[in-house]
Amino acid sequence: MLRVRTIVASGLALLALNAAPAAAGPTPQPYGTNNFPGFRDVLPPGTSGLVNPVQLGAFEADHTTRPPHNDDQRDMYANLVFGAPNIGEADIPRYYKDSTFGVRPADVETTESPRDDVTIVRDKQYGVPHIYGSTRAGAEFGLGYAAAEDRLFFIDILRHLGRAQLSSFIGGATGNREFDRSQWSIAPYNESELQRQFDLGNVIYGAEGAQLQQDALNYVAGINQYINEAKLNPLKMPGEYAAINRPLGPDPWKVTDLIATASLVGGIFGRGGGAELDWAQLLQTFQRKLGTGRGRQGPAGCQ
Repeated sequence: MLRVRTIVASGLALLALNAAPAAAGPTPQPYGTNNFPGFRDVLPPGTSGLVNPVQLGAFEADHTTRPPHNDDQRDMYANLVFGAPNIGEADIPRYYKDSTFGVRPADVETTESPRDDVTIVRDKQYGVPHIYGSTRAGAEFGLGYAAAEDRLFFIDILRHLGRAQLSSFIGGATGNREFDRSQWSIAPYNESELQRQFDLGNVIYGAEGAQLQQDALNYVAGINQYINEAKLNPLKMPGEYAAINRPLGPDPWKVTDLIATASLVGGIFGRGGGAELDWAQLLQTFQRKLGTGRGRQGPAGCQ
């Protein structure tokens, strides 16, 4: 534990040297403002994917102690398997948490403003970030900041895997090499091709494309803000970086990292994902032959 304590002490010293007044962000709206009722979600194992060096040391000591909100949605999700298929409307709150916009004052766990046009409020029960921007740019920045706060190492994995570089990032295990081969066969883009996909946004889609480009830049700025803070405060840095011999943490984010990650997601759902395309084509065939209503009945409608 000596090494962990040394890291913590160094981090606290750096915090003292680099302390600055927190930005005063916009005031969060009351709980339920602009909400559309009925939405629920679940994110197993939990909202927080950050395990800093101290938390990693605590878990390795007893294999029980986890960071806050690290696995507090796991059981909810896992129990869904045992409830299906006999789940009624009244049972849904047992398996999915409420997604109402906002946090009641008594339920606020933390409030932070990484810059003056954004405020991030997290609730006590699950640590979910509720992001308020006084500008669109601030909201996008906050989304990127919160994503890095909760999933920095994970999204770093995704941007490398999207480039078929997982093996060079975390090691050449058989599974990693297979991931890389699979992704390269689907999306063999080099950096200039990734950049071109971003650059064509306004050319192809006009004002909407230009807005999307600006959104991406603000989102990336939020991620990089968190990375800069984590390099000064070890308690914000995922412990996995030291484990893979990258103690300085991640390189800065770029818009091409978003494109690479999108190509990964597109490959997953385009190549696999339950044969959605095949099923969609089959549905269209039934509907052409039988009409919209009977066509949705599937093979039974053909009898």
